Amino acid sequence: MKGPSSRRLAIITDPAMPELQPDDLGLPAAFGRLGVEVEALPWGAPCPAERYGAALVRTPWEYFLQPDQFLAWIESLEVPVLNAPEVLRWNHDKRYLLELAGSGAAKIPATALVTPDDFPLDAEALLRRVGAERGVLKPTVSGGAWRTSVLTRGGVGPSESPGEEGQSFLVQAFVEELPREGEWSLTFLGGEFSHAVLKRAGAGDFRVQEEHGGTVESLHPPAELVREARQILHAAPGAAAPLYGRVDLVEAAEGRPYLMELELIEPELFLRARPGAAEDLAALTAQAAGL
Repeated sequence: MKGPSSRRLAIITDPAMPELQPDDLGLPAAFGRLGVEVEALPWGAPCPAERYGAALVRTPWEYFLQPDQFLAWIESLEVPVLNAPEVLRWNHDKRYLLELAGSGAAKIPATALVTPDDFPLDAEALLRRVGAERGVLKPTVSGGAWRTSVLTRGGVGPSESPGEEGQSFLVQAFVEELPREGEWSLTFLGGEFSHAVLKRAGAGDFRVQEEHGGTVESLHPPAELVREARQILHAAPGAAAPLYGRVDLVEAAEGRPYLMELELIEPELFLRARPGAAEDLAALTAQAAGL
């Protein structure tokens, strides 16, 4: 028989926001129906195997400010971690987009890597690297559109020198379909499609996050988007598909959709968008972690 600690799950949150976030508020009851007790645990806190049987990474939203410390802590845990630490390490740096595109698993906007040694570069020089009239510059390690800027020909460059802090950046051609068509977020649980939402940017903005004025609508995506997203998800490292993941796609005017992000660390899964999604995540977690 499993002991009390083996049936207790740590749900990993952020030290700045240690409580469960709104999208996860249904998880305690869902796990409780399986006989699993859950506790919110901010990353960096002790997570002894004597107390917890596993850890589910959910909302360490500001990990990108201290990525090395976050990953070292994750990899030090002596309990099963979901998603797996090797998946989190691979996914934390947006250079994975170049890897997926290079393998043929995804189509991404024209993209170039810009290292600290390349700076300072003005907007014109950055855009020449991707052959675009408009582009987006974003750190390879970031979240929530942090330090992301739009570049235009003849416009000003980033307001601060991006290379000063030793960060690398991606410069990408701006996806003109994004403000018109919106961005699909497709949630997968246990490697299978669960549900999707369509996110749209607010007027005059390109960022679709709700904190930047974007809107979210629960919709069923076209079948070709589901097929594309499944292919991308299964290209992530590991013998099996990640326990959870969100694939963000924008429908292109021609050809395959653009992959904007594959979120495997701390995605908002929009569990509220489908009745039963929290219960499915709980059951899959308990099974994968042996709780």
